[in-house]
Amino acid sequence: MKIKHLSMKSVISNFKQLFLASALTLVTQLTFAQWPDNYGTGTITANYCVSIDTAQPLQEFYKIDISSLNFATEIDAQKVFGAISNNRLTYKVDFANQAAYLKVHADRTQYPQDVIWWNNYIQSLCQN
Repeated sequence: MKIKHLSMKSVISNFKQLFLASALTLVTQLTFAQWPDNYGTGTITANYCVSIDTAQPLQEFYKIDISSLNFATEIDAQKVFGAISNNRLTYKVDFANQAAYLKVHADRTQYPQDVIWWNNYIQSLCQN
């Protein structure tokens, strides 16, 4: 029986790969753990134009029903919401429940803004 001797370089390389995979898994779990159970209400049009409920104070998180968009696959939905995400708005798709979740990063504006400003900002990103 032959015993394979591993070089120190090979051991370090394998350890780095294991560490990176573990770190990515942990970061992903922590990121999803930040999403709450309660959300404000958001809507979306057939042209992927999102609106948030302006009758309520600004929320950090909004839930959007995407069932009317009839996405064929989760990847299709992720592509759409990935295209409309930016430094101030983060979307997460829950394809199984036909919902998208919006996180408003209110701390990323120069001055605090109200719900009307945020809704107008989100509307300004719509592609007509």
